[in-house]
Amino acid sequence: MSEYFQPYAKSDIDHLIRRREGETKFGEIVILPEDTPLKSFLETIAAPFIIFGVAEDIGVLANSGNGGTGSAWNSFLQSLLNIQANHFTKPENIAVIGHLVFDDLKQEIEEGDLTAHEKIAAYRRAVTIIDEAVTELVRSIVLAQKIPIVVGGGHNNAYPIIKGTASALMERGDTKGINAVNLDAHLDYRVAEGRHSGNAFRYAKQEGFLHRYFALGIHENYIPDSILTEIRRMNDIKFITYEEVFVYQRKSWAQALEDATQFLGEGTSTGIELDLDSVEGVPTSAATPCGVSAREALQFVAHMSDRFDVKYLHICEGIATGDNLLVGKLICNMVLSFVKGFTQSK
Repeated sequence: MSEYFQPYAKSDIDHLIRRREGETKFGEIVILPEDTPLKSFLETIAAPFIIFGVAEDIGVLANSGNGGTGSAWNSFLQSLLNIQANHFTKPENIAVIGHLVFDDLKQEIEEGDLTAHEKIAAYRRAVTIIDEAVTELVRSIVLAQKIPIVVGGGHNNAYPIIKGTASALMERGDTKGINAVNLDAHLDYRVAEGRHSGNAFRYAKQEGFLHRYFALGIHENYIPDSILTEIRRMNDIKFITYEEVFVYQRKSWAQALEDATQFLGEGTSTGIELDLDSVEGVPTSAATPCGVSAREALQFVAHMSDRFDVKYLHICEGIATGDNLLVGKLICNMVLSFVKGFTQSK
């Protein structure tokens, strides 16, 4: 397992749990690896969902974005551990295995005597190291026939998640690639100029891991014309803009969700991507004053988990500042909406 992975034992999370007499918190009974080797742990537990964090903002900085996305994981973890353990949340369905952290990579770059151009190049080289670690971890989870739920970091991690998932499925003989549905303010299909948070789907597509791609909630003001022209010539990438649904009202949100389902094919192997940049008022690397509501984002997750053979969930780009746990609580609601939607439909 990667040197960047920190697996969890009870002692790692116990101090985060706010206990209350007469109640059982999620963190008191959550499934953890403890000292079991990860491969053996994944092969022996019954829980279908495996959560891990990615504590990094290197991919965002490599795209000249605002840092801080490494903070979302801890905020989410505190929220998850302190929800109630009951027949709605079903903690027996979820294992929390740990997180990936890349502080040493970032520190080395920031302490170097680099020009702005050299720093961007260094960040992009570092993203390839992150890619390897995320790919390896996701691949091991999918090979064990579990569903990874990845929280935190930049949207650069969509590429290694898609790669790790597709590679594992190919090894199992299931598919030659997967689809992705993405709720996002941006297409993240920028040119292959070195890895960063803005081109994950480009790399996944050109390397054959991504089959069909549908993006919802894209903001028309932030689509480069060259990419717009390119995608309009393609048959396996499609998007619906935020303005089409919420400004010009050419279709309803429910219809937009259904359009994505039909394009990708109901029941197909699909990964769910949710970039918090798409949600109005949420602190992110590229926050927006006009986006989908938290309720609409939850509806997106629940709808997609019900309609596809979902292979992973990825929630990224959130920034949790100070003691504010609202970002973590929002992500927690999204994760539980996914788990409930998936288990209730199967």
